[in-house]
Amino acid sequence: MTNAVNVGLIGCGSMGSELARAVKRGDAGPARIVGLFDEYAPGRHALAEELGAGEGSGPAEFDDVSDLIAHPELDLVIECASQVAVVAHAEAVLSAGVSMLVMSSGALTSGDFMRSVSSISAKTGAHIYVPSGAVGGIDTLRAARPLLESVTIVSTKPPIALSGAPGFADFEDAEITSPTVIFEGTASEAVSLFPANVNVAATVSLAGLGPDATKVKVVADPNSPGNVHEINAVSRAGKFSFRFENVPHETNPKTSFLAVLAAIETLRSICEPGLRIGN
Repeated sequence: MTNAVNVGLIGCGSMGSELARAVKRGDAGPARIVGLFDEYAPGRHALAEELGAGEGSGPAEFDDVSDLIAHPELDLVIECASQVAVVAHAEAVLSAGVSMLVMSSGALTSGDFMRSVSSISAKTGAHIYVPSGAVGGIDTLRAARPLLESVTIVSTKPPIALSGAPGFADFEDAEITSPTVIFEGTASEAVSLFPANVNVAATVSLAGLGPDATKVKVVADPNSPGNVHEINAVSRAGKFSFRFENVPHETNPKTSFLAVLAAIETLRSICEPGLRIGN
């Protein structure tokens, strides 16, 4: 058994809470939550109490991310908030020599921002981790990257899962009764229009051809079996197709349950040395 990895959490909503509960159960290996930050103080406090703060054994609460970063025992920050939170805090986290697990991978599709955090990471030795999220096949795309010719991802979701996204604004009051294409374009364009919905597309693009060359289609379908993602890649090493029918998370229909499991597995790989399958 290795020493526990001390984790600070940015974002205490459904995703962050599920991840924190998994850590408490021991599902993520030798890890413990030592600090919580969320702008919504009641939600942050409720999670702290659930994790044992009232018993004196739970995480500390912070009103400012800079105070969380300054925690003397902090090893890793996990972002479960938004692309905005990644842009606002990643550089400070990494500059402090603290590694970061990023759930809102759409933030990394900005070339300037990606270059900045990569440079800081190289200087301080802090790592940037991005879980595979609600899809698989990421290892395949990374392995075939030099030979890739095209990558397309089609994300099909029930309309409720897209509600509130800027890219869905024209459809909010429409009655969608059959599969309807909401967006077609690049991953770069998609991440700003669907910030809570297409982190999958961002991750696929980062693993493969990049945000500007990865094609994305977003479809609203009231009869969709869940959050469905289809990836098609063409390369000189072969043609690859992947389809994932994900069950939405019970407390957040915009997020697939698999995305939570992928985050837990990524954290486990950080905390537990030994055999790793894939990259």
